[in-house]
Amino acid sequence: MPSPIKDFSAHPAAGSVIAEGRVLDAVARRDLAGTLDEIADALDMSYAELCAAIDQLTAIGWVSLELLADTLVLSLPEDARVAV
Repeated sequence: MPSPIKDFSAHPAAGSVIAEGRVLDAVARRDLAGTLDEIADALDMSYAELCAAIDQLTAIGWVSLELLADTLVLSLPEDARVAV
């Protein structure tokens, strides 16, 4: 008889989903600009959580990333913006 326990190793951890949600919620309101540490502090998450969230959200195209000198800018992609 197969075990009722499923392998959830391929699914993201709850913490990463929460971090991604925080980034997406913040970027949906306005562009985020600053260093990784500044943005992580503003979103009340660790540097590692922010980096992982940015990696995931940019990979799926939900967040755009731009580097300007020593400033990182996170925003919604142009096709995700709603004309008002």
